[in-house]
Amino acid sequence: MTGEAMTAVPAVKIRAEHASKSFTQANGAAVEAIRDLSFEIADGEYVAIVGPTGAGKSVFFDCLLGLKQLSAGRIEIDGEPVERYVKARQGRVTRIFQEDRLLPWLTATDNVALGLQILGVPERTRRERAAEWLEAVGLNRFRDAYPSELSGGMRQRVNIARAFAPDPEIILLDEAFSALDEITAARLREDFIALAHRQRMTFLIVTHSIEEAIILGNRILVFGAPAQLLHEIRVPPDAARDRDTLDRIRTEVRGWISSARLGEED
Repeated sequence: MTGEAMTAVPAVKIRAEHASKSFTQANGAAVEAIRDLSFEIADGEYVAIVGPTGAGKSVFFDCLLGLKQLSAGRIEIDGEPVERYVKARQGRVTRIFQEDRLLPWLTATDNVALGLQILGVPERTRRERAAEWLEAVGLNRFRDAYPSELSGGMRQRVNIARAFAPDPEIILLDEAFSALDEITAARLREDFIALAHRQRMTFLIVTHSIEEAIILGNRILVFGAPAQLLHEIRVPPDAARDRDTLDRIRTEVRGWISSARLGEED
């Protein structure tokens, strides 16, 4: 062994192997949502997924959560089939949607604690954890407020706190910031990244914003339609602050998304 420090290679957290998903609509039409999708995501990696509308990105998230079963292939988390993983480790994979999906009759504290309640966490513990995460997202003064008393950005902060409360290993962001104005979205992205760093977690974000993908992702996966990996791009640190790098990545991603749309027309 040399005197040079050995660099540990992060373990594979998520692996998709030839994953495919088809289903039949109510009118009898067959739909192919995912086609022969294969890639790996390392533990602690931040990955952004972009692609044309209808590329099966949200269906892939459903499969990753075990809500839908693949037609072929497999998805693994920590080397286990995803269905077994999510069943044995409830709360270890959480999801943040574009809509806040808060229950209007519950306070911010009770909304954050809801997932913990479902997991069977004792009331005192779940309320303490909810209070900790509301403080972490800057809403300590609003812990007793109802959703109707909060702005859109504040409601999404409650949603973020709820996703972090079960101490997940993976968070899935499904267009999580797209319904917000850009100033609010920028603040939430910055706060979310800080929390993700603190928790040393893995996250995937589906987004239609190339800039958001560059800001949040260590790597960008470009999906075609149906969901299939067309291209991947490593994002250098601080790429969003370097105009030349930003322009280069933006142009590269747009080129692949345009080719995916042309493929649909063919």
